[in-house]
Amino acid sequence: MRMQGRAVQESETNLSYRAVQPVPWARVLVLLAVIAACYLVLAGRSTLWDRDEPRFSRATVEMIESGHYLVPTFNGRLRPDKPILIYWLMSVPIRVFGTNAFACRFFAAIGTGLTCLFTFLIGIRLMDARAAFWSVAVLASSLLCLVVGTAATADAVLLPWMTAVMAIFVWAWYKGRFGFWDVLGMGMAFGLALLAKGPVGLLPVAVIATILILLRRQQSGLARRFVVPLAVSVLIGSILFLAWGIPANLATGGEFLRLGIGHHVLGRSARPLEGHGGKFLLFLPYYPLVILGAFFPWSLHLFGGFSHALSGRLGGATGRAILIGWVVPIVLIMTFVATKLPHYVLFTWPALALMVGGTLTTAQEGSLNDTTRRWLRRGEWAFGPLALAASLGAIVAPWFLPMPALRVWGAVCGVVLAGMAILAIRYQLGDMTYRSAKVLVAGMLLLLILLLVGVLPILEEIKIPPHLAKVIVEKTDPNTPVATFAFAEPSLNFYIGRQIEPLKTKEDAAAWLRQVGPGVLIVPKDTFAQLVEEHGPFPAEPIASVKGINYSKGKEVEVLAVRRTAPAGAP
Repeated sequence: MRMQGRAVQESETNLSYRAVQPVPWARVLVLLAVIAACYLVLAGRSTLWDRDEPRFSRATVEMIESGHYLVPTFNGRLRPDKPILIYWLMSVPIRVFGTNAFACRFFAAIGTGLTCLFTFLIGIRLMDARAAFWSVAVLASSLLCLVVGTAATADAVLLPWMTAVMAIFVWAWYKGRFGFWDVLGMGMAFGLALLAKGPVGLLPVAVIATILILLRRQQSGLARRFVVPLAVSVLIGSILFLAWGIPANLATGGEFLRLGIGHHVLGRSARPLEGHGGKFLLFLPYYPLVILGAFFPWSLHLFGGFSHALSGRLGGATGRAILIGWVVPIVLIMTFVATKLPHYVLFTWPALALMVGGTLTTAQEGSLNDTTRRWLRRGEWAFGPLALAASLGAIVAPWFLPMPALRVWGAVCGVVLAGMAILAIRYQLGDMTYRSAKVLVAGMLLLLILLLVGVLPILEEIKIPPHLAKVIVEKTDPNTPVATFAFAEPSLNFYIGRQIEPLKTKEDAAAWLRQVGPGVLIVPKDTFAQLVEEHGPFPAEPIASVKGINYSKGKEVEVLAVRRTAPAGAP
């Protein structure tokens, strides 16, 4: 009898005796290798995207160049935004593969593979191997996971350790006890999560506390026995974090604590930073909408997955408490955090994938109840408009960009999206949920191929910094000073490979251009024309001109690299 069926009938007072299927490690490792390979190919297909990716990447390069691995810097200044783990990890592939986007994104792909592994281990414990495999497929092919898992940021190396905490908890719960290695393993996972992104790494504590409260009626004694081991694990993780954090804070005169915790944690919680957030009531539905959009294309099955989890058919009452207790507190906590960004609820993704994966295998068996079937059919009302907007956007958006070649690829992607959506909805309405899921997997794979072969190479044409940097590196000495005015994208630092002086006013830019000695100013063409008009001609000449899209601001712009021509020692 399948484990999922047993879970509905099991006695919640005998969890420690519940059997688990042996892990099919060969199949699991093959699947994870395929996922990691796909993510690595995608990671190496484009240059870095401003602005977060090049900040992390350049800070790592500066760490390697300086040989100081205690605190990161960007452009020669302290970068306290995130703790040290991402920089330590990123430094290894940069040394092996060189200073390029693939190396900087390498551990994002590996982190995604680890997240899939821990999600599988949870799935096989709550349900069975087939449901666990489907959960991994759902997770790896969801939109936000694809974005984060191919980005040179800290989120993809945070998520696996938070998911590892949950995996250890779930397996310990079903054993009925926290063993020594469980406590140590969870403590190590907490420590790595803290080193990846600071206090955010302790979010699993809120999730586990919620789960224990929900399970208190069925297993009050067992729930109480988990409190002390959980606290010890948090203590171990905190000690690991402080082993780096205290020396780093001392080395920076207290700045890491003041800025890293005070500004980037407490500040983000109390007020919206960089325009991400606003009025509380206006942003109240923000994260439910983010989940529907960023979990695409599996938003088609998400309503049914929630219904199926609430029914207790995904691991019984224990599975219901784990899955619902995983998602709800994270959404509530992040709703009350003033700064709003989509990836703030990424920690719910493994739970959402488990809900959908378990629902798909139950649908294949023909064992879905009527309520879940109704909610699965209602999924079209969320998925349909999203798919329509995505397909129309893929077709229409290229016509507003200076890239005629992208129009063809955009049209093909739009047609594929529309075809995938229509076919999947048709199967869903016909109670063929499992078949609709296969359509979504095939459609996402085809879209990924189109992205790799056609879309990303063309998008590289509109990126200004890599093209501009290439000319500057070729035509100037490595010690030539570089400054920017009105165009200070962080990827310039990464691709030029130097510290860059940001100039704030037109007077500063004019004075910089009149200095003697070599130097290059990066400035928009129209801004340079204004400088000449207001301050007269300069002893300088353009050595490069690149026209493209400043996508961080959504504007088309032509940018110049202007080289000073007044020789050193000139009067």
